[in-house]
Amino acid sequence: MKRFTTLTKAMFLMNLRNRSTLFWNMAFPIFVLLIYTVVFGRFSVDDQNYMTWVIPGVLVFNILAFGLMGSATMMVQMREKNVLRRLHASPIPSQHLVGSYLLVNIVICVLQCALIIIFAVIFFDTTITLGTTLRTFPMIVLGVLSFVALGQVISGIAPTAGVAIAVGQIVYFSQLFIADLVMPMQMMPDWIQKVAPYLPAYAVVQLVRPPLIDGGFSPDMWRNLLVVAAYTLLAAFLAARLFRWEPRS
Repeated sequence: MKRFTTLTKAMFLMNLRNRSTLFWNMAFPIFVLLIYTVVFGRFSVDDQNYMTWVIPGVLVFNILAFGLMGSATMMVQMREKNVLRRLHASPIPSQHLVGSYLLVNIVICVLQCALIIIFAVIFFDTTITLGTTLRTFPMIVLGVLSFVALGQVISGIAPTAGVAIAVGQIVYFSQLFIADLVMPMQMMPDWIQKVAPYLPAYAVVQLVRPPLIDGGFSPDMWRNLLVVAAYTLLAAFLAARLFRWEPRS
């Protein structure tokens, strides 16, 4: 247990010392919210103020970016710096590494989401309460696990951190504007409306938005849970097969 605790602490500090991670995952979402309130603040979506509607989308695109880019890049960098090689040679069990890595990712993403929600409640007078936030918590954790698993697939195929960032950005931006995160789905072309429900970001935001804003769950909750579970399990299988302790020669 002491080894696991020490490893978890080291990984957590590694993230906190990364100024790029702190900016893009802590400060950038707040900056995005400020832009949205200036540009779209007077509009409404589904009889809701746009700012209230978009907050779950900001939460999801933040953990999506963290999983596909931040988490994937961190694993590649650990491989490039031979950190994984040293861990592999140490008496630390592999399951401790996986558990520690997932725990750190979940904690960081939950802290990010809490910061965004607190900012939204203070400055945008949203209806989000502690009760609705706690009800949403399991859905956020599920989203983190899914996106981190997808990110580890990227880390397995990417030879360098630069390639991991590039691939992560492609997958991230391909979903950002069409998965009902920041642009309402009814504004999309018909073919996108048919494809989007099968995207992981769309499924996660449909799990997060109803309980966070309305305090209830969507009638499509089980379908969305099935989509997210399918992506998570498939990505976890591929990530395990693609995992490497050392950089490619």
